[in-house]
Amino acid sequence: MSRADNPLTDPSAQILATDLDGTFIPLNQDPQNQSDLKTLTTEFQSRNVSVVFVTGRHFASVSQAIEEFQLPVPQWIICDVGTSILKRQTSGEFELVSAYQDYQDQIIASMPIEKLRELLQPISGLRLQEQEKQGRFKLSYYTDASLLEQEVDRIQQILDKTDAPYSIIHSVDPFNGDGLIDLLPATVSKALALEWWHKENQLDPTSTVFSGDSGNDLAALTAGYRTILVGNADRSLAQRVYNLHRQSGWDDRLYLASATATSAVLEGCRWFGLAAPEPTEITRPGATPVTSRDTHFRVWAPHCKQVHVEINTDSGNSSHELVRDHQGYHSGTIPQASANACYQYRLDGETTRPDPASRYQPQGVHSVSQIIAPRDFPWADESWQGIEKQNLVIYELHVGTFTQAGTFRAAIERLPELIELGITAVEIMPVAQSPGRWNWGYDGVDLFAVRNTYGTPDDFRAFVDECHRSGLAVILDVVYNHLGPEGNYLSEFGPYFSDKHHTPWGDAFNYDGPESEHVRQFIVDNAVYWLEEFHLDGLRLDAVHCMYDDSRPDILDDIRRGVSRHAESVRWPIHLFAETNAYNHELLTPGQDRVPYDGIWCDCLMYSIYSHVLPDLSLTHRQYHGTADLVESLAHGYVFAGKDSQRVTDRERASRHFESLVIALQTHDSVGNHPHGKRIHHLTSKPFQKAAAGLVLLYPGIPLIFMGEEFATSAPFPFFVDFEDRHLRDAVDVGRRGDYPPHVWQDALLPSQAEAFFKAKWNEASHRDPDMFHWYQSLLNLRKQGIDAGWLTADHLQTSVDREHNIFTLQYLQPEQGGTITVHSRLTPVADTDAEPVRIPLTGSLELSSVSEPLIQDNEIQLATDHLVILRS
Repeated sequence: MSRADNPLTDPSAQILATDLDGTFIPLNQDPQNQSDLKTLTTEFQSRNVSVVFVTGRHFASVSQAIEEFQLPVPQWIICDVGTSILKRQTSGEFELVSAYQDYQDQIIASMPIEKLRELLQPISGLRLQEQEKQGRFKLSYYTDASLLEQEVDRIQQILDKTDAPYSIIHSVDPFNGDGLIDLLPATVSKALALEWWHKENQLDPTSTVFSGDSGNDLAALTAGYRTILVGNADRSLAQRVYNLHRQSGWDDRLYLASATATSAVLEGCRWFGLAAPEPTEITRPGATPVTSRDTHFRVWAPHCKQVHVEINTDSGNSSHELVRDHQGYHSGTIPQASANACYQYRLDGETTRPDPASRYQPQGVHSVSQIIAPRDFPWADESWQGIEKQNLVIYELHVGTFTQAGTFRAAIERLPELIELGITAVEIMPVAQSPGRWNWGYDGVDLFAVRNTYGTPDDFRAFVDECHRSGLAVILDVVYNHLGPEGNYLSEFGPYFSDKHHTPWGDAFNYDGPESEHVRQFIVDNAVYWLEEFHLDGLRLDAVHCMYDDSRPDILDDIRRGVSRHAESVRWPIHLFAETNAYNHELLTPGQDRVPYDGIWCDCLMYSIYSHVLPDLSLTHRQYHGTADLVESLAHGYVFAGKDSQRVTDRERASRHFESLVIALQTHDSVGNHPHGKRIHHLTSKPFQKAAAGLVLLYPGIPLIFMGEEFATSAPFPFFVDFEDRHLRDAVDVGRRGDYPPHVWQDALLPSQAEAFFKAKWNEASHRDPDMFHWYQSLLNLRKQGIDAGWLTADHLQTSVDREHNIFTLQYLQPEQGGTITVHSRLTPVADTDAEPVRIPLTGSLELSSVSEPLIQDNEIQLATDHLVILRS
């Protein structure tokens, strides 16, 4: 045997231990698998890789597979479900390892396998497998698959009664459906045999890469080897393997392949260095791991002549100069820069800064970035089909205040409640890394990094994965109009910001100035990154009217093109929403080579309701005119249009895009813009909230509910922010006070006060009104009925108003049934809450009432103040 044949004598050798069926052997003669098998064989020869087959097959079957599939001949074979270990000799023949046979002899000394066979003979449902499938330490049976569990129980009873030193492995043959039962010496398995082999040959388990595909491989997949789980493995197994690796503290030993079988093994071998990486040009910004030890870095920094990447590892720090191209991109693949290592950029030999495209900032906005490998998350949403636009009911939440823990993992526990309510999509307020301990999210400065206080990138993936499993789409709020004021270092790298545009919150991005094409690409890459890496269902672009761009096509066109290309690669619909606050016909209208946005945030209905009930309340810079504007909003969906929020024209009113208007009774802005963070029922009453919610949730747009609204939570949601820079904190506090008269601001919390954040945490029983939850649940159930039946559309809607009594009516024609669904909502201004009840005709049957047991007499129903009824005729 040559040194290359023996991993024990050649320290440079690498070891692949692999299962065969479903893993190393090509699946169903798949041509890509077959091609990749040839590549693997060549790579193993050139890179001195020793191969160990670890399989349930018997030796003759392994030999047949080697010949049939042209597998590389291994140096070792662990077969017969782990009861046999064979070593290839210099002659090419395989010889049993006698020491392992002796080891098993000791286990079954009290009961040889012949004796076991006699004990099991009375079980009539067992059929001995063929002689070649039996072994000195393996007794194998067939049984009917329907009787498998029953027969295993009967065998186990005999083993327990006789203290037989054997264990049972059972499964169903995926090819013919037979029940398979193997009895082995107690504790013996493929994993134990591999472990014994390592100990006997004094090998470090981390020197081996193990690849597998099934539950029978679980013990080996989680034994401490570097691990490849093929893409055709069951996703529940992937989750178990992932969790066990996490629990063991192994953050660099698992590769979850996307390909199947042989192709997945090649994919994993490339990752772990047993095969050469596939040559690809990496154009994405940031740190992209290409193997388990090497990472490619790329940053656009035209202001810098030199950029060094400084890698921080447990073994020490190292610095590497990146190569600058003519466009100002600095890039290079750096060895020994593994996933989870921290790094930073040194600009022209002086200042160190985080990566502008950092995937994670474990210590906040001013410190090092962390290399993140997304390939090791066990996505289980392969059957997810998404939510179509007409079925969207959006729940807006802030991760930090949605639960007491304020994390992605804690938020998972609340998802069943959202399903029960009737929610179909959650919209997450921005999660990009922002400064301080808490933030609304709109001060993000690391646009690719998940906020560290919410959890890791994998924690966000786990949240999305569980949402999909539960039937919820996930939409992320992203901010592309400005960056926050602290930790914003982009201007030191290049002309990321505009010289001619400015937003109310800070410098505008350079979308139309010199070298703006690189800034635009940076933003498009970011939009696609969130959708691709986190399996999101859509994005909500914040304040697009402040994404200033005088060029054509503009940045909004670039984003929708990039998102459309991504949408072609997934199985579910991707929703792209723009926060315009007012109507924007252009974004909703297709054009040449232009796909329209799925929807726009339209606040007109919400603020018209507020203006009607509380004329003196001002929560937005637009001026609404009470009842008149509420009538206008119900009839047309909007009052204001265009980036400058001019009142809508007759021409704009003629274009009806109700199905694309995201409407709400409350949002983070409407609540947080109040100096005390008061919700609608704080400002009015719970009966008013019920009556107003019916108009919104049964309107033919896309309804949005702000977290806690469904429980009329007593917790406020004030504006809160935390900066490490004391001067910034003081400036925000002073600016916030200046937004309101002193008498309005009295007793309000300052944004920088910790209490402002902690008071916003609402998800406790003491903050909940279950009656409001059930009302919202009833409204959403009726909405679903209307969507499914086809009557809840703008085409079937007529609106009217009784101005004298403040009764606003939505009436839907039911074309199939020939009847109507009528929503009468009496919204009484605060100044008129003592108004007398009004009697209206009871046409048809009473479907819902926001007041329990309403008074009905003489075929009339009495409407109290702030009372909504729904009639079906």
